[in-house]
Amino acid sequence: MRPGHRTTARSILLAALIAGSVAGPAGAAVPDRLIFPVVGVTRYTNDFGAPRGSHRHQGNDLMAARRTPVVAVEPGRVRIYRRSASAGCMLYLYGASGTTYMYVHLNDDLTTKDDNKATNCRLGVAYAPGLRNDQRVRAGELIGFVGNSGDARGIAPHLHFELHPNGGRAVSPYKWLRVAPRLLYTVRGGVDSVRLGLTGILKEVGEDSVVVRVSRVLVSAGPGATWISRRLRIALTPELIVERRAKDGRVGTTSLAKAQVDERVKLWTPYFKPTLATRLAGPRTLASAKILLLGLDG
Repeated sequence: MRPGHRTTARSILLAALIAGSVAGPAGAAVPDRLIFPVVGVTRYTNDFGAPRGSHRHQGNDLMAARRTPVVAVEPGRVRIYRRSASAGCMLYLYGASGTTYMYVHLNDDLTTKDDNKATNCRLGVAYAPGLRNDQRVRAGELIGFVGNSGDARGIAPHLHFELHPNGGRAVSPYKWLRVAPRLLYTVRGGVDSVRLGLTGILKEVGEDSVVVRVSRVLVSAGPGATWISRRLRIALTPELIVERRAKDGRVGTTSLAKAQVDERVKLWTPYFKPTLATRLAGPRTLASAKILLLGLDG
């Protein structure tokens, strides 16, 4: 949040108490491992407690591109909140652990610019399509999009993320963010089948897998393209198709043995059921059904 921000944790939590109880089980603890709340390239520092006008910063600001997906850090229940001029489009996640999480300054722009045309905090713009108040969500499920609504208008898009153990006072989320596993992709709840398109640099070629430094992810049933910086080991399906695009734009079938390390590639997975494991994308969790080789100069 920008200096001079008028919203305090106390005032927002008071509103939450009116909407519904934020307290969790007595003695509840924050889970040791949360899912990182932003899916994409993100920058942040330990700015909890930094001066903000007459009060102190109550969360960490996660800087990311406008409309970068935002996800549930643990299973729980969500509550949409649109009534704070300073916080803008905001969402509460009441975690199963009893911890309350606040997602502040979600997107209110209809274009790639800071147009502020979705002032009513729309589904599909600020929040995940079809998201409902009191909806139960799973860890890693799409719930919103990064923006700069409220009094963050005019500054760089970011997610102001707060963590309130047992619904109490805010504590710095920094130590949890530092160890939180990051997702490769996300989808909204109820999606049963997805296909990924991955763009990156080929770093290693093996008999049954390749290693790619992925820079862009496109999800067939997701929020669109997301910029990522991640090295992945991807398995190869028996039916793998390998093609090469020539400089004149023609595409022809080739062999993976002719691939060059450090050349640009595009990969497509077969359709699969999205799970938390595939979103985390550990080694060989994902498989490629098609690879397009683009050469060293792209």
